[in-house]
Amino acid sequence: MSNHETPLPPRAAASEVVGVSPATFWRMVAAGRLPAPFYPSPRAPRWLASELRAAMEATRAKPREAMAERRAAKLADMQGRAA
Repeated sequence: MSNHETPLPPRAAASEVVGVSPATFWRMVAAGRLPAPFYPSPRAPRWLASELRAAMEATRAKPREAMAERRAAKLADMQGRAA
């Protein structure tokens, strides 16, 4: 097996690697929970499977900490809006 990994086709195959729907996949990318795609050509987003798997493992490894961080950020945002 070589060190060079083949990029995945857009969305469908990438979302299958992660195990979520394409819409959920893009929401996770937008939220920063998954890596941003690279574009070898316009309108052709690609990801490396190893990067997607690593992001999912990091998310699964500490769900409570991640949830607490999101909750704190949300509270800070709500307090900022109230001020």
